[in-house]
Amino acid sequence: MPELNVPSGSEAGLDGAHPSEIPGHKLLRCIGRGSYGEVWLAQSAAGEYRAAKIVYRKTFERDRPFQREFEGIQKFEPVSRASPSQVSILQVGRDDAAGFFYYVMELADDQRSGRQIDPATYKPRTLRSEVAATGRLPYDRALDISLSLAKALQHLHAHDLIHRDIKPSNIIFVDGVPKLADIGLVTDVGASMQRRVYGLSQALSAVNLLILLQSSVLGHCTR
Repeated sequence: MPELNVPSGSEAGLDGAHPSEIPGHKLLRCIGRGSYGEVWLAQSAAGEYRAAKIVYRKTFERDRPFQREFEGIQKFEPVSRASPSQVSILQVGRDDAAGFFYYVMELADDQRSGRQIDPATYKPRTLRSEVAATGRLPYDRALDISLSLAKALQHLHAHDLIHRDIKPSNIIFVDGVPKLADIGLVTDVGASMQRRVYGLSQALSAVNLLILLQSSVLGHCTR
C-alpha cells in the first residue's frame, strides 16, 4: 500500500463520511490517508488506543487487487506477532455491504509524549519525524534501527511475504522499538516466475535498507 500522509486529523473519512464502526472499537479521529484507505486513531472497549486501517473497495478498479490486499493481511496477521520488529495486527475483518476491510494494529508512540496518548493532538512517531526533529541520527542509532529492521525483513521473507515500500515514513516506533508499518504483502510465490520476482524483491528490500541507513545518518529522509 502507498504511503499515508498524516493530516491534522478529523472525524470524517473519505468523501467526508464517517466509516462504519469496527467491532469492539470506537473510531476517534482520522490520522492518515492514502490512495486506498485511511488510518484512524481508535479506542478499544477496554480503553486501549489502537490504529485501525480501513481499505475501501471503491478505490480499486477491479476486485482482484482489493482481494489480494485482504488475503495478504490475513496471512500476515499471525506472522506479525512472532517478531518484535513487526507491527502486531490485533484484529482483521471486512464489511462487504459497506465496501471495506479493516485491520486493527498497535499504535505508534506519540512524537512528543511517547505512550501518553492525547487523542486531540496525537501524531505518530516515525523515522521520518525522528530525523526531521533531530536533523540526523547518530551512526550507532541508525545502525541499530537498520539491524532491527533487517531482522524484520528476514522474518517476512521466511514466510514468503514481502514489504513493498520501505521508507522512513513507513517505519514507526512502539515503546521506542522501530517497526515496519504500512504493510504491502505479496503472497503465493510458489511458481517459478513468482520466485524470481520474489528473489528480486528481497534484494531490493536490502538495498532500500542500506539507502535508509545512509539517509538517516546524513539527515536526508524525505519520504
